[in-house]
Amino acid sequence: MFWRNYIFPVCIGSLVLGTYLYSFLFKEAIYTVVLDGKEVNFTGVEDFIQPYVNIVSDFFVASDYKMMSCGIRKSMSQLTVNTMCLLHDEERFLKENHSLNETWVTIRSCQNNQAFRKPSEDLLNNPETIRFAFIRDPIERFVSLYLDKCVKEQNCWACKSDMRCVVKEIYEALKNLQNHRDWKPIPTYMDWHAAPLSWNCNFDKDLSKWTLLMMGADAEERKSSILQLGNIMKRQGVSENVVQMVQEQSLAGETAHSTHKSTLRLEAERQVREDPVVRDYLHKIYFFDYLVFPFNRERLDAKYQTDFWKVPEQN
Repeated sequence: MFWRNYIFPVCIGSLVLGTYLYSFLFKEAIYTVVLDGKEVNFTGVEDFIQPYVNIVSDFFVASDYKMMSCGIRKSMSQLTVNTMCLLHDEERFLKENHSLNETWVTIRSCQNNQAFRKPSEDLLNNPETIRFAFIRDPIERFVSLYLDKCVKEQNCWACKSDMRCVVKEIYEALKNLQNHRDWKPIPTYMDWHAAPLSWNCNFDKDLSKWTLLMMGADAEERKSSILQLGNIMKRQGVSENVVQMVQEQSLAGETAHSTHKSTLRLEAERQVREDPVVRDYLHKIYFFDYLVFPFNRERLDAKYQTDFWKVPEQN
């Protein structure tokens, strides 16, 4: 009787109170992402890098054609800046004998021009303005980053070509930026190259206004995205000669640090497919890019190819 009347209720009360305190002190992290117009709350990926942590981005303007672009590193960013520099001032670009396949080493007169680097309010608010950006499969983009910055330049912390070290450093650096976003810390050289696509271009504010040009590693996918860019330029009134020049030079040339045909790439892609440590970090870093943008999720582990998250019920 004593057990039933006193001890049992105390145990139940303690359990309820403990559960309440735990839920209060250790609140489940919820990431809210807009997918297909719905706000989706995620559970089970609390340690993943969140989407839409806006960082300083490179914008390029060709006001005569009501065009603006955003250069996302490791996503045809060199072609983007070269093309926009040409459209910003065609006469000067040609007079200075520039090419669409120049690398970042080349000094361009447009680079320090405020009118080229900062879109005006009129341009941003004009409904005829076209915004475009090249986007690349996130894991494919990482492989390019790894080969260029880590293997070739040896510029990845103290990792050299140790891919496990590289993904760990990237994750920790991005996590730090995410956790201190209110302080607006300045991203490092590697942060800019490794940050998720959704962190670029003010996508957190106006993703729906952007025309996204999907690019891939092979020649056919690259050709398709460049032809799409040509169609955009035609619609904005760019002359046929200039459109042809952009398409021909872009398709014929390879930038100095292009890696998509190298044997090193094959080995890097093998490790990305087979190394569980590398894959775990890549999922944590880039999973949300596969949801925010229309990428095929076949590269991801089976769980992340499914819609495992909970969609709130409609009232």
